[in-house]
Amino acid sequence: TDFCGPPKTIPHASLSPNKQYYVGQVLHFKCQRGYDKQPPTSGTRRCEKVNGKIIWTPLDMRCTNDSS
Repeated sequence: TDFCGPPKTIPHASLSPNKQYYVGQVLHFKCQRGYDKQPPTSGTRRCEKVNGKIIWTPLDMRCTNDSS
């Protein structure tokens, strides 16, 4: 089985902990308590093999505590 390394973290977002990341795995990110979500409010990243390289799909998600 091909494995991805741990994905980059997202500021103020939590990730269900996982010890091993394998191709085809989907990770779910959620904003932490007290942080407002800029759409999209939650996101997933997927471990994929593209042209022989194992990558995490990009995730466009922001969590902020900016009240303005």
